[in-house]
Amino acid sequence: MSPAPGEKGDRPPVPTGAEAFAPSAPLPPERPPAPPAPTLDQVEREVESLTVPRRSFFEAQSCATPEALLGVRRANPLSVAVSAVRGAWGLIVLVAFGLAGDILAGDLRALGILAAASVLILVACAVLSWVSWRTRTWELADEGIVLCHGVLNKKRLQVPYEHVHTIQMGSGLLERLFGLIKLDFDTGAAVAEGEATTIEGLRAGEAQALREEIFRRKRLAVARATGVADSNDADACPGAEHEERPEERPVATYRLRGRELLLAAASQTSAVTQAAALLVLLANGANQLIEWGVLDIVDTGDELMRVPLTTLVPVVTVTIVLALLIGGVASFAINLVRYGGYRAERFADRVTIEHGLISRSSRTLALERVQFVLITQGLLRQLLGYAEVRAQVVASPGENEGEPSGAVLLHPFLRTSEVGAFLSEVLPSYAGVLDAVELGRLESVARRRAVVRAIAWLPLLLALVAATAWLLTAGPLEEAEWLLRPMLVAASFASALALVVLVVDALRGWSAARYGHTPRELVLVSGGLTRRTAIAPRSHLQRMELSRSPFQRRAKVATLSVRTASINAEGLRLRDVPDAAAEELLAWFRPRG
Repeated sequence: MSPAPGEKGDRPPVPTGAEAFAPSAPLPPERPPAPPAPTLDQVEREVESLTVPRRSFFEAQSCATPEALLGVRRANPLSVAVSAVRGAWGLIVLVAFGLAGDILAGDLRALGILAAASVLILVACAVLSWVSWRTRTWELADEGIVLCHGVLNKKRLQVPYEHVHTIQMGSGLLERLFGLIKLDFDTGAAVAEGEATTIEGLRAGEAQALREEIFRRKRLAVARATGVADSNDADACPGAEHEERPEERPVATYRLRGRELLLAAASQTSAVTQAAALLVLLANGANQLIEWGVLDIVDTGDELMRVPLTTLVPVVTVTIVLALLIGGVASFAINLVRYGGYRAERFADRVTIEHGLISRSSRTLALERVQFVLITQGLLRQLLGYAEVRAQVVASPGENEGEPSGAVLLHPFLRTSEVGAFLSEVLPSYAGVLDAVELGRLESVARRRAVVRAIAWLPLLLALVAATAWLLTAGPLEEAEWLLRPMLVAASFASALALVVLVVDALRGWSAARYGHTPRELVLVSGGLTRRTAIAPRSHLQRMELSRSPFQRRAKVATLSVRTASINAEGLRLRDVPDAAAEELLAWFRPRG
């Protein structure tokens, strides 16, 4: 039986004689095998590579050498155009808004006025931007970075390298179109410095090289102050200033995978977006009721109150659910843009965190400048077992890239079981704290006090509702009954819902509250629906305060408050700590190591 085609026995006959020397016919070219269909994991990796690039946007160009940063330097000339457009667009929008009626009516003269005004505004802003560009310079001096600015009043600011806390590289949508980056470094005294510590108009490689050079000089300054030489830097060895320095590689790197990025965006909602969604729904709903003739503020406004309760309650419930859904979708989109491309890298003396799809931000934090660490969990993240980790540093009040200026996002979405390992690699001085600390709980009297605080405003609300109802029935406000009565019903419904939420928050806050310390760190756990765990080294605590109201003295509890050099004290306050535990914490704090 002959073997089937394709088996080892199916071989062509061996040519003999003249056939062996006859030219053989050309073989047909072999077809390359068809590529296999992409799997779900491969598709996910391709999508992830779009949001989490291997190389940072700020490292897109080759980095400049440290020697190229020497001398007095200015921003890239393209920053003049960016600054001019940024300053002009608001004025142009104002002019367009004023001429909107004529433009919509088809008046060509109004369009000409708008075009001429836009050109004049752009030219004026370009001139001012050019003058500002000419007067703003920066220089890497021996003792610190020197920044000069001012047209009439010339100002010169010198910041010692060892005083730099954080350095942030940011690039908005307009800057990214021109390939420019803004560098802002915080010394903890930014209230007085303002925009003086900002360098704009840097190219990607130049900004990265400048940031690395500032931190390198900071290491050298600290080493000189402590008398410890750093063998990793060329300047530490005489005659090695011009030698090529080896590339510094991160000790640890963290990224958000595709699923984690989606969960991080979906598991954090904003109260602002929820409120905005509710207002939009209410406005559209009222407008729709007026169009249908159900709500007429002149004649038939009181008909709204004649709607049966069985109909009104589902309508209100659907409205609230829709507001939550719309707010959740808006929060998801905002968080997705905000967290996209997240990457954290820890070097020997600093941590660099980068995130953002449209407005890209890269922030570098000196490890020794961290005042305390805050681990935050919303209600949904508590159920999922994830948390957000932030480092609190010394900074001025306000916001930076949509976040409190003193808060540095270390990781937006991390498993609670992995927080200890993450801190061990990113902030080595906080290694093992969560595993070593023994936490105490609040007593049952604190639960009663928490519930009382949650419902303390209820008598005042009932009195207000009763007074409004009396005014409606007594006659003084009878003409406005069509408006006040629906508002009274809505306020009562919202108050009942708020009461339930506050009581639940108080009970969860009591059950989750913890306090304790290691020989060097204080740990406080507070919050109910949003849980916060603060880890503060004793060396960074500037003060610890115990306060007792008359009711607390009777219950033998106290409110514990601690402060660091950071302006943000979120998570550093715990109510109704037992007197004995509070005094023990105060005694632990007094020696200061």
